[in-house]
Parts: sequence; structure tokens; C-alpha cells
Amino acid sequence: MFEKNSRINGIYISAAKRNSGKTTVSIALSRLLRNKGLSVQPFKKGPDFIDPMWLNIASGSRTYNLDFYFMSKNKIREHFITHSLNSEISIVEGNHGLHDSFDIYGKSSNAEMAKLLGLPVILLIDVSELNRGVVPLILGFQEFDKGVNIKGIILNKVHSKRHEKNLLKAVKYYTDLKVVGSIPNNLEFSVKQRHLGLLSTLSPEEVEKLVGGMSSKISEYADLESIIKISKIANKSYPNIKTNIKNSRVLGVQRKPNARHPLKIGLAYDNAFNFYYNENLEALENLGCEIIKFSPMGDQCLPEVDALYIGGGFPEIFSADLQANIGIRKEIKQKIEGGLPVYAECGGLMYLCKSISYENSFNEMVGIIDADVRLTKKPKGHGYTKLTPYFYERSREGLWFNKIKLMKGHEFHHSFLEMSLDSLNRYKFIFKMKKGYGVDGTSDGIAYKNVLAGYTHMYSPSSPSWFKNWVAFIKQVKQQVKAKAVLQ
Repeated sequence: MFEKNSRINGIYISAAKRNSGKTTVSIALSRLLRNKGLSVQPFKKGPDFIDPMWLNIASGSRTYNLDFYFMSKNKIREHFITHSLNSEISIVEGNHGLHDSFDIYGKSSNAEMAKLLGLPVILLIDVSELNRGVVPLILGFQEFDKGVNIKGIILNKVHSKRHEKNLLKAVKYYTDLKVVGSIPNNLEFSVKQRHLGLLSTLSPEEVEKLVGGMSSKISEYADLESIIKISKIANKSYPNIKTNIKNSRVLGVQRKPNARHPLKIGLAYDNAFNFYYNENLEALENLGCEIIKFSPMGDQCLPEVDALYIGGGFPEIFSADLQANIGIRKEIKQKIEGGLPVYAECGGLMYLCKSISYENSFNEMVGIIDADVRLTKKPKGHGYTKLTPYFYERSREGLWFNKIKLMKGHEFHHSFLEMSLDSLNRYKFIFKMKKGYGVDGTSDGIAYKNVLAGYTHMYSPSSPSWFKNWVAFIKQVKQQVKAKAVLQ
């Protein structure tokens, strides 16, 4: 059906507005295409962690993020082409509506992304309150930007057979687009928001049952062959794929062979911590690091590693389990006091504090940072961040980050840190917030010994030197430890 490694086939899943069912459909299509024996490469527009985790499960492949804030257009295109070449079909799940954007010109919209990638768009429309009125909506989307190649329509939340019949007649009579899906208005066909957000609370069996069951049901209402046919249109946009890739600086594709004694990075990974960009993990792998997963919830001790990477997640939900694992908390604190390099983001920062208070519960954490975590109903920090090290211009003081003038990242947290004045004076805040909230609205990144912990999630393609410098720093620390051991 497809010829591997010589062409790119793909579709861009977008919608008229938010909450139209893009994620449900993208998950289902990823699994259904995989079930047909195709290698599927998923992508997600925006700085999302949760949707990619579901797409990973559905497709069996690592999902990559595409974002205008993090990368230039050329880098986005290279990133997409590079990871698509080894697959038979790529699926990009958009965010928000097709033409929604931070600016009035649509520079950050899904429409611009689809045009940049040369992908045909399959447009989802929530028709729960529409009948013949779906037609001017479709025509308006086609007319608004004729450069966007809308090739298929999926009708979502169809009430009845009669409703469906009227919709299909109207779309066929007034437009040139093919309806490739018509999904009933049934809650069983939707991945509920709480399921999406709390993937980590479900067992592997529950997750598989949810993905498999949903995909099986949606297969009855999706025209998979027409969707595959539409995906082949994308090939026309890449006439010189191999030449372009050869002559470009590709982001994180060719993995360097591990050194004879690679650095070992302990990755906190369990129900409480699982927010990681695949690009970040591949950046470490490309630098010759061996990533060793461990569970702060379930493991009795740390693996033998040279550094720890503790990402985001939902530590507040599992704070009782994290508190119960006293042994690993004490060991992490002891290792940090002994100089172990640690990089912690958001949930990782929360875990390193003294405690987390959540829903009338109070649970002790690692305690290396003298602060208590409090949760709020509304996000304390939400959106893109831009940071610069305080020490960049003045001196070489700091860890590895003083070599990078400007970083871009993302934050989304409902928590803040309660710290006494003594505690505030004890630690160094490393980053000045040029955009975003961080720890206190002004700064982010708490440094203590060889630890850096902050609310911002870094994305390696936007700051390529970030992990390179961190790995160099870990090597430096490791050499110092060896030299000290020899002297003793």
C-alpha cells in the first residue's frame, strides 16, 4: 500500500473549534491504521504532554511536538520530515480551531502549520447543534484561506440516522468535500477530559481497554480507506526529500553510539512523573547517555546513576504514595547533599520541596528545598515562558545554564511555593522571567548545590545547548568525584 522511506504521507487533524473531538479521533485513527499493519508517526501541535502520551500508546511510536514558539519554520519542517521518513503515514493532531491564533494574522494557527508541512486537512465539525447550517461553516473555512488544503470532513456528535442523512446531503450538494467520518453523539465515543488528564491513574489494562474499545467503535463510522487515500496527497509537497534532509541540520535523528562508559541518567517515571518531551529524551540519548527509569513511588532505592532528571506530572495526586516511600526520599536527599546533579521540572520541583498540601491532605516530600507546596484552583502559571540567566552578563557563576543567553519553555501549574525569608535567602534564583510566572512571577529556577529545579518545562529543540551543557556539567562533576576518591 505504501512505499517506505521514499515519500511522506500524512494528514492534519483539525477542527472548527476547541473540544470538537480531535484527540479522540486522532487516537482512534492512530490505532486503526496501526492495526492495518501501517507504521504510524504521530505529532502534536503545541507544548502538550498529555495528548502525546495517548498517541504514543495508540500508535506504538514516539510522538513529537511541533510548535511555532519553540522552533523556526525551517526547523519545524525538518523536524517533521525527519521523523516522518521512517513511517508509512504521519498524523498531526492540531490544537484549538483550524484558524485560531495568538495574533490576528494567524501566524501560530493550525492552518499555517498545515500549509508549512504540506499536509491535507481533515476537518472535524461538532454538528450537535447544526443541520444544513454546517454548509456555510465549511464554505467559510474553505474561502477564508484557500492555501489550506481541506480534503475531508468528519461529522462529530451526530444525533440520529435522519440527522446524518440531512447532513450528508447538504455537504454533498453544496461542497466538493468528502465526508470521511460520521460519529454518533454518544459519550462512549469520547475520551473524557478527566481520562486524558489522568492517564497515569489508569492501569495499563484500563488504558488499553479504553483505546482499543474506542478505536473499534469509531472504526464503524470512519472511512479509513478514504483517509489513507487523502494522506497520499502530502507527497507532492516534498519533491526533494532526501536532498533536503542531507543538506539540512536535522534535529535529533541520528543517534550517536553510546560511549564505552556512558553517563547514566536516572529518569523519574511512574504515575506521578511522566511529563517528558520525547525530543528531550532523544537529545540525551544522542549525547551518549543511557536513560534508566526509576519510580519515586514504587522503587526502594535509586539505580546507580550519574544524575537525575525528574519531570512533571501529578505528584499532588500521588503525594501520599510518594510520602510513604521514605527510603527513596531519604536517599535522593542524601545523594543531592553529596553533590549528585539533578534537573527537576514542575512536578519534580514540587517533589524536592518539604511537603505538598492537596485536598486537605499534607504529605512530606524529599525536603531538599525548604518550601511547602500549595495548590490553587486556577493555574498559577500557564503558557509560554522566556527566561534569561541572571548571571549571564555579570559572571561565570552558576551551573551549566549561564552559557545560554535566552531560553524558551512552557509552564502549566496550579501550585506555588510557600517559603520563609530565610529560605528565600538560602537559595539562588537562576532565571529572570521575561515571559511567564515561574516560581514567584519574577524568577524561576532554584539552585542548590548541583540541583536546578523550576516550574518551566524546557524543550530541547528551542535551546539545543541546554542538555549538551548539562551533560558536560555531569561529566565534570563525575571527574571531580573520581579525582577526590583518588586523593583519599
